[in-house]
Amino acid sequence: MTRNHEAQVFDAVVVGAGFSGLYMLHRLRELGYSVRVYEAGEDVGGTWYWNRYPGARCDIESIYYNYTFSEELRNEWTWSSRYAEQPEILRYINFVADKLDLRRDIQFKTRITSATFNEKNKNWDIQTGEGNTITAKYFITALGCLSASNMPNFKGMDRFKGELYHTGKWPHEKVDFTGKKVGIIGTGSSGIQAIPVIAQEAEHLTVFQRTPQFSAPAENHSYDPEFLQKVKENYHEIKQQMIASMHGVPSFPRDKSALKDSPEERQRVFEEAWDKGGLFTLMYTYNDIGFVKEANDTVAEFVRSKIAQTVENPEVAEMLLPTYYYGTKRPIIDTNYFQTYNRKNVTLVDIKSDPIDELTSKGLRTKESEYEFDALVFATGFDAITGPFFKMDIRGKDGISLKEKWAEGADLKTYLGIATAGFPNMFMITGPQSPSVLSNMLVSIEQHVEWIADCIEYLRENNLETIEAIPEAEVAWSQQCKIIAEMSLATKTDSWYMGANIEGKPRGFMAFLGGVGLYRQICDDVAAKEYEGFSVTTSSKIVPKKRNKINLEGTVMTKLDPQAKYLLDQMAAAGGPAMETLIPEEARLSADFSAMAGIPEEVGKVEDRRIPGPGGEIPVRIYTPEGEGPFPALVYYHGGGWVIGNLDTVEVPCRLLTNRANCVVISVDYRLAPEHKFPAAAEDAYSAVQWVVDNASSIGVDSARVAVGGDSAGGNLAAVVALMAKDKGGPSISYQMLIYPVTNHNYDTQSYKDNAEGYFLTKSTMEWFWNHYLRNEEDGKNPYASPLLAEDVSGLPPALVITGGFDPLRDEGEAYAEKLKAAGVAVEATRYDGMIHGFFWLPGMLLQGDKAIHQAANALREAFSSVETA
Repeated sequence: MTRNHEAQVFDAVVVGAGFSGLYMLHRLRELGYSVRVYEAGEDVGGTWYWNRYPGARCDIESIYYNYTFSEELRNEWTWSSRYAEQPEILRYINFVADKLDLRRDIQFKTRITSATFNEKNKNWDIQTGEGNTITAKYFITALGCLSASNMPNFKGMDRFKGELYHTGKWPHEKVDFTGKKVGIIGTGSSGIQAIPVIAQEAEHLTVFQRTPQFSAPAENHSYDPEFLQKVKENYHEIKQQMIASMHGVPSFPRDKSALKDSPEERQRVFEEAWDKGGLFTLMYTYNDIGFVKEANDTVAEFVRSKIAQTVENPEVAEMLLPTYYYGTKRPIIDTNYFQTYNRKNVTLVDIKSDPIDELTSKGLRTKESEYEFDALVFATGFDAITGPFFKMDIRGKDGISLKEKWAEGADLKTYLGIATAGFPNMFMITGPQSPSVLSNMLVSIEQHVEWIADCIEYLRENNLETIEAIPEAEVAWSQQCKIIAEMSLATKTDSWYMGANIEGKPRGFMAFLGGVGLYRQICDDVAAKEYEGFSVTTSSKIVPKKRNKINLEGTVMTKLDPQAKYLLDQMAAAGGPAMETLIPEEARLSADFSAMAGIPEEVGKVEDRRIPGPGGEIPVRIYTPEGEGPFPALVYYHGGGWVIGNLDTVEVPCRLLTNRANCVVISVDYRLAPEHKFPAAAEDAYSAVQWVVDNASSIGVDSARVAVGGDSAGGNLAAVVALMAKDKGGPSISYQMLIYPVTNHNYDTQSYKDNAEGYFLTKSTMEWFWNHYLRNEEDGKNPYASPLLAEDVSGLPPALVITGGFDPLRDEGEAYAEKLKAAGVAVEATRYDGMIHGFFWLPGMLLQGDKAIHQAANALREAFSSVETA
């Protein structure tokens, strides 16, 4: 390939000279490729070149919002304050361009209008606005997610005779609003930054608000030189935290549910975060704010109270109170935004109740009023993420345009947010369905650029001509992005993440919500497996290597459910010691996963009682559905390896089963080991079901329709109780519901080998559980500890056996189901292939957990309906 720039033939063409384009240029040039960057602006800067509006500054702390690839760049630059203003950020970008001598390979004032993949020559034919053609092997977009300004199409836009501005296309010269009547439309991030500054200059500022915003104080301040020096000395450790984090900053959510603190303690935590300021500070106060409505309500109400306290006019304050979920739009930080509405020269207009009709020669007219202005500012944001791509005519194989392929965003499909099928040798830096706008962009940019450069090097080293995402890979990736987003509250709010700010734009969450740390692991895994999910070609022949077939094990296309993988990674990020390193008392305190179970559903009645047992009273919780009894009953035993767990652990699934199966559920808090070793738990479990049958009428239960069930160690106890009832001649049990049950004191199954670690329940933890439960090794051979070892299981009640594909207990649970079948017992056995241990009591986080509970409830209904009532 030629390196003659005058011939307009390059190894790579990069579109955009912002942070991503500059680093892509530097990286490829260092590797010896010919590269040309095309930039519509007159200089470097990208978003920071165009966004020069008053008050514009970064919302990521300056010390983290810079390149990390070069220690020399880092040591030669010093930030002035916590949140740098636009001029300082632009100076930094220029400093980097000069230091790395990048401008010689950038063509400014040139807009790329089209790019078409030439299938014959296996390259890209690229057109500029001036009609010039460039040819490149690789076409790389460094467009920026927020570069396509959204200018509303109000009636009469050409009538207004005053000054007209958009925050995303601000003039380079100073705009003076002194003594002028100014209107500003929009209160998103740019509006919230600009409004306090413009209000200080203007004679009068009228703010037209469509949606009130949550915003927290930035608490900006100058940096102390000693602090900056310490940061530079420790930047390697800081960087490792950034790249492993959720959002690309060296902070993590506090490992606690907002619902577990008292209102007074929550208030203290929120006040501390408010005073500290920062983009994610309030979001990180608790780990369930982004997922659980009730948890989110606590922080949302706190911020609303702060707004109400700050804004003096109660009517204006009411207009400024947001009603959506906190943090489901990109969080906003401000400097004196809400205080600005206390100024006499500021008016707030709610354009949802009084919408804008049209612009006039002197200002604008709403449905109810008319306003005159010397200047109008549109702070109406951007056609985010996909919008910049649709500004160009990008065409792949068979002439299909990217806009057509993505159906203008309605059918968005990418692979890793980097590539898309049908567009060979095209790479997108922080493209759709990557973490991009949900993160510190510099962390995401560096990761993308380095991955793309390594991929191009791989192609060169292996004499490969093209690389292209395969359709199956992008379908699977897009589904994972959607599923992970649906776990959160983010999809329940209209935001520019969803395309909701653009009239007529299809709705859909356009980014990967799993975090930059998880995303990096996935991308590294794809690369390590020879770019799995991509097809490659030599001169004209597709190389039939394994990379063309998606390997389902252990990568982004893994059988492991994406929600489960996301959950595992969030738990890993939160840290904490392995359970087997704790003593039982510590393990019981740390093993509270109730926040992930979801919000307990209302049932007809809940009663806590204590019933007689062989070792003293046994606490039980009785859930009764609405309606008249007697009802069938399920006696439920919680999991926890006979060592941890309690009635609260299974509160949510017990309530769901009560309502869906229309039965009474009696949850049993049996004695725990090691204080009470085998067979104490089994004796309590049997005693509980005997009590239910004996006292059926007093608790509204039909004694002829009593089932037993449980999960994990609780599933073990349910199976054991069925055996004991057979051996002892009663009571009569009509069904057994065994959820990933422990059935054998043995660790030699394939599922133990495959899932020994990394999937929540580990082999080491199971060994710890068994060691605490059993008195000796002989106990492990007892069928009342290991029901799989029972000689005769004929005549046992019908069973439902549910297992998880990524559970060490999978094979022993399925072996027990086969043993029951072989003995003539009716068995419904289901493996949830992508699930980890514990999913049954996590329906609030895992859709498959809710599905399993629904299956179990249906099975109970059928079983109960087949039994004659007493």
